[in-house]
Amino acid sequence: MSVGTDLLDLQELDLALARSRAELADMPEIKALARKRKAYLKLKDEALRLMGRRKDLQTELADLDQDERDCRQAVDDAQRGCVDPSDYDEVQRLELELSDLAKELDKIAFAREELTRRLAEATEQEAQAADYLERYERAIKSDAQAARDKASKLQQEIDDAERRRSALCARIPEDFLAEYERCLKSFNGLAVERLDGAVPSLCRMTLTESSLSDLSREEGITHCPYCHRMLILSEEA
Repeated sequence: MSVGTDLLDLQELDLALARSRAELADMPEIKALARKRKAYLKLKDEALRLMGRRKDLQTELADLDQDERDCRQAVDDAQRGCVDPSDYDEVQRLELELSDLAKELDKIAFAREELTRRLAEATEQEAQAADYLERYERAIKSDAQAARDKASKLQQEIDDAERRRSALCARIPEDFLAEYERCLKSFNGLAVERLDGAVPSLCRMTLTESSLSDLSREEGITHCPYCHRMLILSEEA
């Protein structure tokens, strides 16, 4: 195989490598994962907030239960107390005390009903959030695995291409290879073109008869008189 063909093949390989590296570095799946992880953290914070709200309501209910026990104990104590039925003031005081305790028990019952309703809502919201969070986490794990698989495949393609590149470079004479690397940097990855009749394949500037005459005296690889890339005059060279 000719040096010209090897140079053209090397350029195609380098272009493919550049595309693969760019695709790996800028995978949309990675950016999407970053957005999803950020959203996941917000969902997790919301789930923690809902759990805290549910626990607060449970604490309030527990406090109400204790208040009720204290009130009922106070009722029992008052009813067991020794009150002289003939002592009007004592009887009035007892009735007032029991009335206040009854009102307090009514307040507790009303508050418990409202707290129980709010606790049921909070518990349901917490369960829904936990279920959604679990499904979201599974989706993230699945997406992350798919992204890893894609990245691994791209990296394998890059590794294989780099091995082929090394083998190809070993066949090209050092002076041609050095010139190729120089042109590769100068022309942003498009270092080599072939002559198609009177037109170079990349710059597409039709060569004059005098230019063609000058090139006819060159060997198989020279430089384009217009763009100065490496110009393959004949892939058989």
